Parts: sequence; C-alpha cells; structure tokens
Amino acid sequence: MKAQLILIGWLAAFAAANAAAADLPFGVLDIGLGASYARLERDLDFRDIDASLAKGGGKPDLGKRGYGCMPREDDFADVACVSHIERLDDIETREIRLHFLEGRLQQFSVTAEVQYYDAVVAYIARRFGQPQAVPVKDASEQPSVKWESEAGRIVALRGKDLVFVNFQLATYPDAIKRKHDGQRMQCG
Repeated sequence: MKAQLILIGWLAAFAAANAAAADLPFGVLDIGLGASYARLERDLDFRDIDASLAKGGGKPDLGKRGYGCMPREDDFADVACVSHIERLDDIETREIRLHFLEGRLQQFSVTAEVQYYDAVVAYIARRFGQPQAVPVKDASEQPSVKWESEAGRIVALRGKDLVFVNFQLATYPDAIKRKHDGQRMQCG
C-alpha cells in the first residue's frame, strides 16, 4: 500500500513537471522566445558592438555575458545580438545569436561543436520533453530533431562539424512579412 502511494506520488509529480515544461516559452537559460528587447538588454547586459569597438584598447567591453548588439537593415531582425562566451550550463557553445523584431525575441540560435550534439539535445529535452525525429531526405543528411508547440518550434540540426539549434516563434514569419511590406504591428 505504501509503495503504491509513493508510486502515485511520483507519477503525479512527473505529470506536473511535464505540464509545467509545456507551459514554458521555448528557450535556454533565462532567454525565452517572445521576451522583450528591454528585459533581455537589462538581464543579459547588452552592449553596442560598434561603440565598444570604437573605444579601442584591445578587447571590447561586451558586458557580463558577452553580448554585442547592432541594428540590422534586413527583413529578419531590427537588432541582432551575439555572444561567444555564453554557455548552456556546463556545455560549451560557439555562439548564441539573438534576433529581435518588433521589440521581441522572435528567433535565436545556439551553435556548438558537433561533439556536444547529444549534450545540447539532452539539455533541451530536460526542459521540453523528448523531441520528435525529423526524417532525413537522403543518405547524405545527418539526423535532426525538433520540438513544436502552438507558440513556436525548436530544431536541432547535426552537421559535419557543428550542431545548430534554431528557436523560432510561430509568429516570426508574419513579423518578417510585416517588416518587408513596411508595416508595423500596432499595439493597444
């Protein structure tokens, strides 16, 4: 009887953890899709890359987490920020690149050396559950996995030398189209 109660307690805790993970915005660390530029600028200590480089004196000051930011002129972002020192807990990354459009984090990517593929996928799976396999189109392709929800998607691609993980809001294609067409989303 006691063992059954313990088992029921474990199952309830597991179900609650999975439900809570499903409610989280897709993201890593304290970086979540849909977060405002203002919040992440404050929390991640963004620095203007051009201003930091103009100061000279060797290594530019890119703040406590190494994010240098600059405006973008293309349809895919208003501002892009990149860090080459941010890590996923103990997993070494090559870079984390953030793309802001309409004041929100619409898309970001994590790139790491291919030997960290399993660790990166496991890190994301701990937060969002087991991924779905993405079918390969031919024998030359490497396997990849994805997570999807109504709000967005994550795709982890395994390349020859690198793992590339793309996080994207479901609304990102519409935001790109609005910028391309010269429209801006109206709030309020």
